[in-house]
Amino acid sequence: MASTSPTPSFLAPGAAAALAARMHALAPDTPRLWGSMSAHQMLVHCADQVRVSTGRKPLTSLRVPRFLRPVLKWLVIRPGGFKPNMRTMKELDPAHAMTSPTEFAADRAALLALIAPAAFDGQPGVDHPLFGYLPREEFGRVTWQHLDHHLRQFGV
Repeated sequence: MASTSPTPSFLAPGAAAALAARMHALAPDTPRLWGSMSAHQMLVHCADQVRVSTGRKPLTSLRVPRFLRPVLKWLVIRPGGFKPNMRTMKELDPAHAMTSPTEFAADRAALLALIAPAAFDGQPGVDHPLFGYLPREEFGRVTWQHLDHHLRQFGV
């Protein structure tokens, strides 16, 4: 049964702090519960997701016609939309075009900097390459869902 409580936003100070605490509970050797990424790869994958969502990393492997974006958005960002072992786009895939991990602590710090709520002050939203325009709160919720999905993948 799906939860009826609202999805938090990573842009809310309490949710951002809780996500940071969960990320700090990770270690390079934290075992995964599903999938193929290591904990280190997952941190870089999540950082690249924010980069793609905000236009800092181009998305070239996938094109979604504008008329399909609302359907895709509904399929992915509804409660329970992120499932274990979902395929990802090449730009977020460690076997393809994901940014290469460097050092665990540095890559974790990079992700934390990317999701710092202050980094989004004054931004009304983002023009997401797959979902179209996402108002600030919707972007905060979908990013929180993605981060939560992967943190649960590693039991934190």
